[in-house]
Amino acid sequence: MTISLTDRALPEKLPDWGVLVLESHHSPQFKMEWRTHPFVKVVYVLKGCGRFHLGRKNQSFSAGDVILVAPQTRNRIVDDPSSAASLYVCCMATSLFDFDTRVVECLPTRILVRDGQFANRVASLLRRLVHWQDSASSMRPAGMVADALKLMITIGQRNEQIARRPSMTSHERAVVQAYIDTLPSRFFDETTIDAAARQLKIPRRTFTKLFTELAGETWLHRVRRLAIDHAKRRLQQTELPIASIAFECGFNDLSTFYRQFKNQTSQSPGHYRNQRETG
Repeated sequence: MTISLTDRALPEKLPDWGVLVLESHHSPQFKMEWRTHPFVKVVYVLKGCGRFHLGRKNQSFSAGDVILVAPQTRNRIVDDPSSAASLYVCCMATSLFDFDTRVVECLPTRILVRDGQFANRVASLLRRLVHWQDSASSMRPAGMVADALKLMITIGQRNEQIARRPSMTSHERAVVQAYIDTLPSRFFDETTIDAAARQLKIPRRTFTKLFTELAGETWLHRVRRLAIDHAKRRLQQTELPIASIAFECGFNDLSTFYRQFKNQTSQSPGHYRNQRETG
């Protein structure tokens, strides 16, 4: 079956019962203007990656992440040029929560980074919602509302789990933020996340959580993205051998460099360089 690709964000017009599910497969030309809406929006990233602009925040997303957008939050999606996203979006009217307005009032706008069990539960509920929406059953509105509420319960419980985690000291946050700020000039020296945590004298678990919270992406994703961004610039601007560029980027294994470059750009380094020469 051919998937229909879209160049623009789909319209978000809710039905009378207040629940809408959208399946949005982005084309390489996808563009989204800023939006602000009166309803709650939950986005599940099926594949692809990019950045989600949420108010003043600008965070990376990748497959398996769940994005929660509170009402009246200005938002838009910017796909990574090398990996157009496929998303499932559930829009819920705030009237569904009139029985307890605290559900919406306390709703944090955030990206919930992929977590196996949680992501699988969200994906399962969204599949159920899609089936209800496509159903001709007279119970469609009730079924969609019931599963939308289950979705919010699942997300609410996940938020509570995060809130119960031990708080990080301001010193640790400052140390990790300083480390993130210097990564663009030192990414090629980074070997493992354990080594980075030891260097900063911070427990690995604490470092991992803080890095993802402050950077909006995992340590490995940030280091690899910086490395491949550097490689792309060197391929465009120099005639250096590919092996030399791989070495500059911190790759001791040329095959690993080729694999990571293709994962992020869908092209080999040689093909990427040839595009410059024929462009």
